[in-house]
Amino acid sequence: MLVLIPLLLLGWGGIRLAAHEREEVKANIEQLLTNQLAEIDREIQSQFSLLADEMQVITTIDHYDAAELREIVRNDPRIFQLFVIDPEDLLLYPAPAGALTNIERSFLLKAADLINDRKLQLSAPLEAQEDRLLGEKSPRTGGWHVWYWGSGMHLIYWQRRANGHIVGVALERSRWVADIITELPDTPINLKSNSTTVSRTQIIESGSNTIYKWGAFDPPPTESPSAEHRLSAPLSAWQLQTFVPLGILSAGQSGTQNLIAGLVLSGLALIGLAFAIERQYGRDMREATRRVSFVNQVSHELRTPLTNIRMYAELLAQDLESLEEEGEQPQRRLNVILNECQRLTRLIGNVLTFARQEKQTLQVCPKPVQVDEVIKQVIDSFRPSLNQKGIEVVLELNACETVQVDADMLEQILVNLISNVEKYAANGKWMKISSHNTEGITTFSVADHGPGIEQAQRSKVFTPFWRASDNLNQSAGTGIGLTIVRHLSRLHGGDAILLPSQEGAEFQVTLRHTGGMEDEDSDR
Repeated sequence: MLVLIPLLLLGWGGIRLAAHEREEVKANIEQLLTNQLAEIDREIQSQFSLLADEMQVITTIDHYDAAELREIVRNDPRIFQLFVIDPEDLLLYPAPAGALTNIERSFLLKAADLINDRKLQLSAPLEAQEDRLLGEKSPRTGGWHVWYWGSGMHLIYWQRRANGHIVGVALERSRWVADIITELPDTPINLKSNSTTVSRTQIIESGSNTIYKWGAFDPPPTESPSAEHRLSAPLSAWQLQTFVPLGILSAGQSGTQNLIAGLVLSGLALIGLAFAIERQYGRDMREATRRVSFVNQVSHELRTPLTNIRMYAELLAQDLESLEEEGEQPQRRLNVILNECQRLTRLIGNVLTFARQEKQTLQVCPKPVQVDEVIKQVIDSFRPSLNQKGIEVVLELNACETVQVDADMLEQILVNLISNVEKYAANGKWMKISSHNTEGITTFSVADHGPGIEQAQRSKVFTPFWRASDNLNQSAGTGIGLTIVRHLSRLHGGDAILLPSQEGAEFQVTLRHTGGMEDEDSDR
């Protein structure tokens, strides 16, 4: 987790950052390509503006002699055909009923729909828009008109004279297309000021027919243009397209490589850190295991002599009782020995139980038990110490039925609760133990009139090794007694809780006795 989670977060953030960088670089390159296409469009429009000025001069005619008009056509290779329409929208030249040249006849056949439908009358708004695009201060008196026949798009320039006549010229397509191509750059589009990039730029007519292309790059047939730009009127049906290698648009790969290198280095650093922590954690665990093992060994070593001391002290007490003469002083000292032996026994028992709890080796061994009798036996073992400290014991015992519980665990629970009253609540001079059975559950509680437990600390009392105060002048304790109480209670399918109380503290324990519990997970 220490390695994978940071790496995943770094990788996710790095991928997002690299993707954003690539998109930004791609957008910048596309914008640069589009700007250069727009510059080509401006050059073409500048050429058409000059051509429009020249056609304006040519169509400035108020006398319409057929011979003179044919002479104009013959002398200017840019003109395919010149025509005149009178104010009544009738074709004045070339006159359909007159003698026609082959070119004039061809023009009339191809332009019949154009002239008959009077489409020239509708082209003024388009031309006015063109003039605004070209930045002219006032609209022209004529304009461009686009019409289609034969090989594709054709151009007509026309103007309406003061006498109402429309004079127009149909341009020779091959000538004006060649003039455009002549003005196009013959080098690839530059992406940097000091270098050129292998690219392909082309002019497309009506989305399919390629008019002209230049550049050494040969894109696959299915590749989409890297940038597109539609030409201004009158060539608005044409598009400029640029293709560059995909690697250029995918710029930022170096950033991705840096990201991968960074992730690898970060991963190695995290793995090293995790290895160091694992080694330190392993040393700590081995040290803790050694300490627990040491405590277990010491406890077992102490248990044997303490058992012998207790056994012989009890025998000695029986012998002293049988003597005719009272031995008050030996008896008092013997009681001290017995009390201390019992206290050491309880301490060692707690340590061993806690160690087995940590190893999860504790098991419940239920047998028939009367809970009230166990409570009385434990109270009797504490009686000398309780009397010495002046603690009044109140018993309300109502659990006299025989039930199935672990007697040793029950005794250890009671010993820890009563021992806490003895150590921490002796100044209250009062202790009450109550018990009862109901529906397969035994419940008993131990209450005192001691100093109690502060509200902020009530949730910590069952935490291992926790003590309300670490002051050495106060009562001693290992901090595992209540932890053992709760653990043993839960092994029985019950629990141990701290009840709300106005004075002192009251602990309540519940034990199920419908059957032995195999492990503590059954009621967690």
